[in-house]
Amino acid sequence: MRPIKVFERRSLAIVLGTVVLAGCQTPNPNWANEAAMKIGAPRPDAAALRAQQTVRLDGVAEKTVLLEATQVLQDLGFNVEESAPAYGVLAGSKERDATETGQVAGQLALTIGLAVLGVRYNPVWDTDQVVRVTLTTRPVQKRDTDLRVSFERIVTDTQHVSRVELLTDDALSKGFFAKVRSGLGREAAK
Repeated sequence: MRPIKVFERRSLAIVLGTVVLAGCQTPNPNWANEAAMKIGAPRPDAAALRAQQTVRLDGVAEKTVLLEATQVLQDLGFNVEESAPAYGVLAGSKERDATETGQVAGQLALTIGLAVLGVRYNPVWDTDQVVRVTLTTRPVQKRDTDLRVSFERIVTDTQHVSRVELLTDDALSKGFFAKVRSGLGREAAK
């Protein structure tokens, strides 16, 4: 039998130590359920966000609100992808460039700086985005309608990795509601 070299002994000791330590851990038998509950949990600010995204339009029928909201979305460049007027639901999207000069410049500077140190770095920056909108209406009493709109964007980077971001800026929903009210005002003037 040949003698075990020092390098082989160290490697064997590391592997055995890892196996022993892995066996000492007591796994949480409920980890999958806990992870699912965290993933599916509502946002802590969900009620406040819903209130920010909703407006009541007094004296306007649901059908009229839905028609005007559809026109406003199309004026803003959205393509209507799903429409279920009987349920007061509308969904649309638009594609936009997501490249930001500062992000690109920072990544290129980092790449050059690391190259000087002899480190290879693959720069990553955002390239494309799809802005999605979901709109719901709900009749309230006889002629009032609640209108809710929510926006999100799906951003893709140079590595073709995508991430979803909720767009919760109050100015988005307020601007949308102002355009809908303006259109409804023109309709009432006819």
